[in-house]
Amino acid sequence: CPFVPVPVPPIGKVNSGLMTASNYEVSSAERISLPCPFSWPLRIANLKRCLLVSYLPIEGSDKQLVLVNLHLEAYDDGEGKLAQTNQLREFITSEYEKGNYIICGGDFNKDLLGNSAEVFGVDMGEVTWAQPIPEGTIPEWLIKIACSNAPSCRNADRPYDETDFVLTIDGFLVSDNIEVLSAQVEDLKFAHSDHNPVYMTFKLK
Repeated sequence: CPFVPVPVPPIGKVNSGLMTASNYEVSSAERISLPCPFSWPLRIANLKRCLLVSYLPIEGSDKQLVLVNLHLEAYDDGEGKLAQTNQLREFITSEYEKGNYIICGGDFNKDLLGNSAEVFGVDMGEVTWAQPIPEGTIPEWLIKIACSNAPSCRNADRPYDETDFVLTIDGFLVSDNIEVLSAQVEDLKFAHSDHNPVYMTFKLK
């Protein structure tokens, strides 16, 4: 973005994006644009959301491991979140019907636990953007991986205080042909970001 006008003083020019790194062969990758809920001029200074999809061949199989790196909308009125979630569901359903293995990971900007304030003993206050994923949104063959050992995100409107509102919005959606062996948030107390890293180990069934 050439110029972000807020806060005061302005942030100015910003470069951002998604990156997927792999020790394994990636046969192809593509960026799939997601709907933008903002009109001009707000859309100029907002992220252009997308799915970063990587296809990894599986030895001895004609199936692929499909990795979907994502960062969904946060601060719209809800219409953009719904449109992006619907597009995500349609895409991963099409890949699942091909027999592929699917892992979607990233910042869903949804309360993946459904009750993060209760789990972490914090006051949600006037925070309204972090709502649970609506029932019926996720197909039955998708497994939601949401860790409660530590929060994955905090509010970023002020310096970090352990009494601030925290929640888990980072995690994974995994197709049922994958076995999840472990998953956890590494609690770095938000030392480097307003997010903590989330790790998952898995194997293909």
